[in-house]
Amino acid sequence: MKKIFVFTCCLLIPFFSLYAQAVYELSFTFPKSQGFIEYKGFFNDFNGGKGKLRLKFVPPAANDTILVDMDVMEDDAEVNEGCVNNGRLYYKLLNVKYKAGRDPGVVLPKYICYQKNAATGFFEPSGVANSSTDCKADIVKFSSIAIIKQANLKELVAAYFKPDDLFYRNVFVNNKVKALSVWEHDVKLYLLFVANVTDPKIGTADRKNMKDAIAFFGKVKQSLGINQFIYDTITGANFTKQNVENKIRTFLTPGPNDIVVFYYSGHGFRSANDSRPGPYIGLVSNDKQDYKTNSIKLDDITETIRSKRGRLNLVISDCCNKDPGQTGSVNVGANTGGKGGLGDYWSDTNLRALFLNPTPTTIMFTAAEQYQIALSNPEFGGYFSNFFITAMDNHLSYNKTNVTWADIIKQTIDNTWRKANRTWCNEAKTVKCNMQVPVSEPRF
Repeated sequence: MKKIFVFTCCLLIPFFSLYAQAVYELSFTFPKSQGFIEYKGFFNDFNGGKGKLRLKFVPPAANDTILVDMDVMEDDAEVNEGCVNNGRLYYKLLNVKYKAGRDPGVVLPKYICYQKNAATGFFEPSGVANSSTDCKADIVKFSSIAIIKQANLKELVAAYFKPDDLFYRNVFVNNKVKALSVWEHDVKLYLLFVANVTDPKIGTADRKNMKDAIAFFGKVKQSLGINQFIYDTITGANFTKQNVENKIRTFLTPGPNDIVVFYYSGHGFRSANDSRPGPYIGLVSNDKQDYKTNSIKLDDITETIRSKRGRLNLVISDCCNKDPGQTGSVNVGANTGGKGGLGDYWSDTNLRALFLNPTPTTIMFTAAEQYQIALSNPEFGGYFSNFFITAMDNHLSYNKTNVTWADIIKQTIDNTWRKANRTWCNEAKTVKCNMQVPVSEPRF
């Protein structure tokens, strides 16, 4: 294991599931002993390894259309690991429920298969299969597949869902909102992102975290229709304790209705004399600097930002939260490819519930519990950051109602722990990375 300066503990490991919320309409002809059935489908890929598939078909010797609903779940890591190296991901189709018509006794597919696009490096839905045991076996490829844009979503929903279905109601009924009030329109969203982008071990991942956060919160501003999105970054030669303290003081100047996001991505550590849940963020760019004198406790940053009396304050850190005397940096390479992009299906109701809630709220959220590491990958960024943005993206969609920050935090914690618990941390595949549980204050 290559040792690096003493408070480094971020692990760079294979990771192939990137947030991507998308709605597809697809079609395929599935083989059956007595003939073929033409299927059309509404595939809602939530992100984070889950989704919904609704199939529409007419069985042989029948006239009535069947509607069947299925849960979509990413296959076990041990199964997918071998397949991803062959350019495939498999998602199970579970919990079959007939929404129109009765079970006609036909054999339904058991998996959706994603194929890696060599040109883009992303995994894209390719077809269906009955098994995932052979990563090179032929699959039933989609005869057509199209990503559905927000503007065309209502027409497609009406073709696959009934008025009493929750998804239908979320699109047509629950999303009717009034125009922004004067105070809502005048809201400013501040983002200060502090990233250790020059560190040779974690710099690429930190830069990815920063790029994704800027894109996400920029879309929040655009989708809400609020006044301004104002962001700044501290990286490279400017990555110092003094600059961070100055920027917090002079750049983050919210009014009483504004939103403040402070986001750190880099190295972090604990002090045995400080029991508060957050880590110290290490604001050094090389091993010659003293990390103890060039660090700030995340809890102190939270209190400083809270004192500015903005309406919504999010203080986020993607870093380790462990003894600085321990080392634990491992680079076992990275699988290429991922499912890319932010979703195009955000509900105005959910956007307002999270970002325009009039109740003053301050949340500190960090990547790992006390004495735990934070995992990252140069292609996809931090596990925590990936799943945090995934959770926000997911809860802003039409799939959710009555959304809260507690819901987002819970999903982030669950998915980060689950992925860490299923990831090998060495090339010999004898050690699992099963010690990362994000923590928030307040705890929900």
